[in-house]
Amino acid sequence: MDDVRIDEKTVNNILEEAINKHVEELARQKYFLTYSELSKYLNISKPIIEDRLIKNGLKYYKVGCKYLFKKNEVDAFLDEITANMNIRNNDLKFFNKLQNNMEIFKIQEGS
Repeated sequence: MDDVRIDEKTVNNILEEAINKHVEELARQKYFLTYSELSKYLNISKPIIEDRLIKNGLKYYKVGCKYLFKKNEVDAFLDEITANMNIRNNDLKFFNKLQNNMEIFKIQEGS
């Protein structure tokens, strides 16, 4: 077997390149998404975003006549919704009903 040796300078250069590449990727990511960008990101239509997500509590920011969505808040919102889904309840259009039923159950459980 060959003995492979890499000096510290080479290792540091490789690490620096990898870190710089990752930083550039992060810098290219958008903080806010427009309605159109959100629609493309989630691969769903604008009416579905309004009907199934905004009505269920997805936060948005209105700047003039533009609606903006924080990408990290969208991801967290979807994580929360999907965490409450199961094999029998996996449709977003029923999420609001699911939330209301869970609140009723919590109230009944506390009585």
